[in-house]
Amino acid sequence: MANAAGVRQDKVRFIVGDLETTVGTFQFNPSSPSGSELRLPARAESRFIPTDAEKIDNSEALDGYAGAIASTRGAIGMGGTLVTELRANSVTNVFPTHVKQLLASGFEASAYSNPTLTLIPSTKALTNWPGETGGTRSPASMSLAECLIDNNTADEWTGIRGAVLATKITLGTNGLVLYTSEITGLVYNSLILDVSDTDLSGFGAEPSGQGKDPIVVKGATLVVKYYDDGSHSSGSTITPDRIRSMEIDLAPNIIRIEDPTADEGFAVSPVFYDGAIGATFEMADSADYDNSVTAGTIMAGMKSGRGFVSIEFTLTLDSSFSVDQTIKYTLPRIQYDAERANADGARAFTVTGQAVRPERGSSASMMTVTYVHGTA
Repeated sequence: MANAAGVRQDKVRFIVGDLETTVGTFQFNPSSPSGSELRLPARAESRFIPTDAEKIDNSEALDGYAGAIASTRGAIGMGGTLVTELRANSVTNVFPTHVKQLLASGFEASAYSNPTLTLIPSTKALTNWPGETGGTRSPASMSLAECLIDNNTADEWTGIRGAVLATKITLGTNGLVLYTSEITGLVYNSLILDVSDTDLSGFGAEPSGQGKDPIVVKGATLVVKYYDDGSHSSGSTITPDRIRSMEIDLAPNIIRIEDPTADEGFAVSPVFYDGAIGATFEMADSADYDNSVTAGTIMAGMKSGRGFVSIEFTLTLDSSFSVDQTIKYTLPRIQYDAERANADGARAFTVTGQAVRPERGSSASMMTVTYVHGTA
């Protein structure tokens, strides 16, 4: 990096992150790193900033003089955006960084049978992270650090503790699989930015066994079914062409928790799944999707509000193992709106849906992520 006239390069950043062994307690010591901290496969859109930073107005204070009086700092939290790539990982890694991102987004690992881990939206409280051995897991909070390397002479870092995430999963055809997380977290040790570190080059490392290239949405296995009202147990498999621009918005409800005993006024936020999970995608407007499902069927199901689609989307992350490393996103019941549109001259449906439970009293999950870490 060649800085000139005090202008520094933004590209020379990296993000370190991991789940917290004690909820709300910062995991790292950047000034004295172990070198084994996880550097996340983050992208340049990632950036950490103070959020919910209140300034208390003192304009009503009476002291005999005109003019505004300086405000008083109230509570302050940390937030920002974390964007990461989906990558293959070591066959022995049950909880790679993309799984940990889901756990910090309020998902739980509801089942584990080597080599398969099942994740669903959780109603459980955040718990201390017990370690990397395969098993079930409750949601957990995350520690994050954004680091800037400045010739290893004036490096700096921004830390967040107690972070929970609101995550969108982008599965754009022929594009990268991206996890985009909005962060709600806490200030670490009353420190917004640490500029005292002279060399952070030894802070963190790429996860052992992580794939050299990000995963591209191609060669996937996609199963789409259409269900009429009252027939969710026997959907019709359809084969729409030109499915693209798929996005899953986990859309949890994350609220700030005011805490009068906290130095900066906030405690760790809970993650609630109160509403639906969002699902959007585009597909060709076809006269026949097979099994007697037509464009008219799709529109009738939207109009009635009682037509549903389900999606199973499976990607192979690494096929070099005796059991492939794969990830599958399952949305079993999507209630949708469909807009007929022009897509580069072709007729298309833009589908905006909500992944929901089938009925009152059903314990079925709105979404399941199945991660198979593979067998050597």
